[in-house]
Amino acid sequence: MKNQPAKLALMLGLATANAPAQDALPRLELGISMLTLSAADYRGSQATNNYLLPFPFLRYRGERFRVDEGVHGIIFDHESLLLTVSGNLSLPTREDTPERVGMEQLAASFEIGPALNYRIYKLPGSAWWFDLPLRFAFTLDSELDHIGWVFQPRLSWRKPATHLGEWDLHFNLGPLYSSDLYHQYYYSVSMDEALPLRPAYQAEGGYSGTRTEFSSSRRFGSYRLGGFIRYDDLSGSVIEDSPLVSDTSSWLGGVVLTWVFHQQ
Repeated sequence: MKNQPAKLALMLGLATANAPAQDALPRLELGISMLTLSAADYRGSQATNNYLLPFPFLRYRGERFRVDEGVHGIIFDHESLLLTVSGNLSLPTREDTPERVGMEQLAASFEIGPALNYRIYKLPGSAWWFDLPLRFAFTLDSELDHIGWVFQPRLSWRKPATHLGEWDLHFNLGPLYSSDLYHQYYYSVSMDEALPLRPAYQAEGGYSGTRTEFSSSRRFGSYRLGGFIRYDDLSGSVIEDSPLVSDTSSWLGGVVLTWVFHQQ
């Protein structure tokens, strides 16, 4: 019996030596994704549509440029302070959006701009951050019109995956502020577009509601499974009284399945 501890220690040592090492995250991942998405036509619309969208998948983890949950160009990098470039994308509205009957269809748009990120509290494997992203919005039609800016100060919790097979988790919460031009594009009603139940309205810039987001993803062999959910609350915002806002609660959610066919 007195040799049992020595035998146990030897067995544990052999098991540790023979255990496969965790695979480090590759610098580059290429694949094809299929997204199922449920989203309101725009923030404040009561119309919700479902989409099934294929798109290319790219993850790149460079020293100064990264593509993961978004596009991040690392302009300035410190242990607790990052200056990045981030973006966002919005789908076009459908022709049958009830609030906008007889109005011009909203084009797809993209937002891009700098973001200052400050780590306020570090945890084992995760951290709390305070983010200050400022994005400039443009339509994705032939004109590529500038439609204002969006400022989204937010509190973020991030648990990045450090090896393949680990969960990548993100949580964000904070208010939104938008320019008058941005709000006018989505929420103004001109005299020519006014109806008895849709009076003319001139949107102003300012507080645009609050946004809560959660996303997760994980690699399973050659496949990656991810999901996300976003909740927008327009209560108390400067656009709440727009006749184009028929629901102050807007949800967006989706599931993404990706086949990763190349990595290095």
